[in-house]
Amino acid sequence: MSIIARLLKDTKSLIEFEEQVKILIQNAFTQWVGEIFETLDKTIKQKKLEDGWEYCRSDNRSIQFLFGNVTFKRSLMHDKRGNSHYPLDEWLGLVPHQRYSPL
Repeated sequence: MSIIARLLKDTKSLIEFEEQVKILIQNAFTQWVGEIFETLDKTIKQKKLEDGWEYCRSDNRSIQFLFGNVTFKRSLMHDKRGNSHYPLDEWLGLVPHQRYSPL
């Protein structure tokens, strides 16, 4: 049985069903965006490694968007001078400690 069919069977009203589907869609979408950010991070990390940067570690980050909270891992790297960067954060335009999207 599909998740939607199970929700329809288990909810007591159409309003409750609609609320549960909205939550399901938001959760799926925020997870998907997090996966896209992690894929983008891997691409950026590979380019930076080719440019002589050094990988340090991966750290979690969460950003609250209008559509929900997105959690993802991104790479901490050191440039050729030894300065620390989160290249994905820089590419996305996120500043340190920013918890909300610009919108």
